[in-house]
Amino acid sequence: MRPFWFVALILAVLAAWGGGWLVRSPWFRVAHVGVEVPLAAPVTRDQVQRTAAIAPGANVWLLDAHAIARRIEAIPYVDRATVARGQFPAPYVDLAVTVRRPSACVRGGGAEVTIDASARVLQTGCATKSAPWIDAGTGRLAAPGATVADPDVAQLLADARTLADASLVVRSLRRDRWGGLEAVDASGVTLRFGEDADLAQKTALVGPVRAGIGTKRPVKAIDLRAPRTPTVEFR
Repeated sequence: MRPFWFVALILAVLAAWGGGWLVRSPWFRVAHVGVEVPLAAPVTRDQVQRTAAIAPGANVWLLDAHAIARRIEAIPYVDRATVARGQFPAPYVDLAVTVRRPSACVRGGGAEVTIDASARVLQTGCATKSAPWIDAGTGRLAAPGATVADPDVAQLLADARTLADASLVVRSLRRDRWGGLEAVDASGVTLRFGEDADLAQKTALVGPVRAGIGTKRPVKAIDLRAPRTPTVEFR
């Protein structure tokens, strides 16, 4: 048995030495990192590469691809990150990202942020003038990269999605002094919804009410707080 254990020990030492050599071998060191971002994306290639934090001379096959993707996806505007790697013609890593798009700007607690459709905060300030404004009053807003968690703000965002699902384009959305929902549509007409528990039902009335009014008199507001008897205020 002694010769057997001696041979096994030599093989173990050789395996450990070979493994260490492979880890440090220049054959597997990353020679190139490629980055692909969509055209006109709010994220730069340099930003993605810096955040990926791939060390110079790293072994391409020992990189934690999932950890790299998670780091990149922490960039506020990044939706998904993919990491591909290969050996030939030289060891390489290719990074690709898809980006989030602004869906609304939110004002609350003295701050303003831009969010996407999932309520993830993309940046401070409003990124685009064409996005609808949501006035959250004193609601708490999250930092870029986080998701808005304040329940009052979350309800306003859910109301905004209900309006969007009904193809009702609005410039702004807020609570009135009684806590009811109030929106301004794309034509500048104020829509008073009141309680938002039956918002989908009230939203469905906007089109028929406007069709019944016609275009002879400019409309200032449509009051839908009593769905059975909506009222119209003219300018």
